[in-house]
Amino acid sequence: MQNIEVIKKAVSMLGYMARKNEAVGVSELARALSLPKTTAHRILSTLCCDNVVTKTEGGLYKIGPTVLLWSGGYRFSSGIITVARPWLEQLREESQETIHLSVYEHGSAQYADRLDSPQTVVLRWSRLGMPLPLYCTAAGRAILTALPEEQLEAYMSAAILEPRTANTVTDPEELKKMLARFRVQGYSEEIEENEENIRCVGAAITNGRGYPVAAISLTAPSFRFTNEDAARMGALIASAAAEISRKLS
Repeated sequence: MQNIEVIKKAVSMLGYMARKNEAVGVSELARALSLPKTTAHRILSTLCCDNVVTKTEGGLYKIGPTVLLWSGGYRFSSGIITVARPWLEQLREESQETIHLSVYEHGSAQYADRLDSPQTVVLRWSRLGMPLPLYCTAAGRAILTALPEEQLEAYMSAAILEPRTANTVTDPEELKKMLARFRVQGYSEEIEENEENIRCVGAAITNGRGYPVAAISLTAPSFRFTNEDAARMGALIASAAAEISRKLS
């Protein structure tokens, strides 16, 4: 049991470092995770042995190259990623914008693949492996529109709709109306709700039972992605998601 607790602490430590996205010190990690400093140092030393974590010249710690190996193993072993890749590439070519694939499992979604735009775009929240909020992202909303009614109701009852920007829809009834509109429209949208100056459209990928297992989304700066662009690319993304769904069935 003690070994299991150590593993949990190590996983929490790696999660904190990944979210921080910069080198951190032992004291900060210990304080953030409510660990004794000696325990934090011992775990870090163990993780350093296999390059899961590396130590900088300044005595700080950051995620190491072994984690990239794990990430690559997950990405390329995933059937959805392999099947979806050709469509993601086509969508990126057509739009010249960033395309994401998010995987939905056990009630949560994570970014699993990303094809970057050749144009300038700065994204804060879409690193691979990071969870994405379902209520205020185009991919998340696409998944919500495809959920069975009882699961959607359960999500809406439990979800905390925190404002990510000044534009985030936080009223449950308003969000339900949006989801109903997206269901008819065939693709979902969000305009500067998850990240300022960013606009997205998305569509769900479903399995043979019609259950959402992933979503494709397009991400672009809102200043260069118009309503006409959203309608055109939304339809293409919906078509790609439907084709991938048929491949997975």
